[in-house]
Amino acid sequence: MNIERTFYYYERTRKQQAKVLALNMLLLPLILWFILILTPKEYPAYNELVLYVKYIIVTSELVLLSVAVWFLTHPAKFYIKLTNSEFSSFHPAFREWTFSVNPNEIIEIEHSTDIGANSSLISVRMNDGSFVLLSPNYPYKRNELYDALRAVNPNIRTPKNTWSFPYKT
Repeated sequence: MNIERTFYYYERTRKQQAKVLALNMLLLPLILWFILILTPKEYPAYNELVLYVKYIIVTSELVLLSVAVWFLTHPAKFYIKLTNSEFSSFHPAFREWTFSVNPNEIIEIEHSTDIGANSSLISVRMNDGSFVLLSPNYPYKRNELYDALRAVNPNIRTPKNTWSFPYKT
């Protein structure tokens, strides 16, 4: 009897992201206030700087509040799950980062930066030549994920440095 075992699981909800935005909303005015304190009042454009800081605070706070409210009113979650028979990822906004594959069919995980798009990519290459993309945008621990993948399939090649994304030529 083959018992399904979970080797790795990570999830991030929009509610958690809204909390981070709320914290940023609290810190932003404080950071900008420190900038004003550290800027000498004799600075020629000091009054103009104060005006810009006010606009930046109001605009940024409204944008952050709008995004936080949207996150709370549109609940969803990102997750990565690895069992002995399935490696899956679900991204609520990007379908290209949503997949479900058999971990025994994976041959390599590759990190790269696309020069043209200037974006980081995590490609999961399959033994049939196809590939799926894993989201690099969440703070899951890639070294733990790769260790878990190698526990399921010891033949998987993974990057030596989980934080390095070399340029693709």
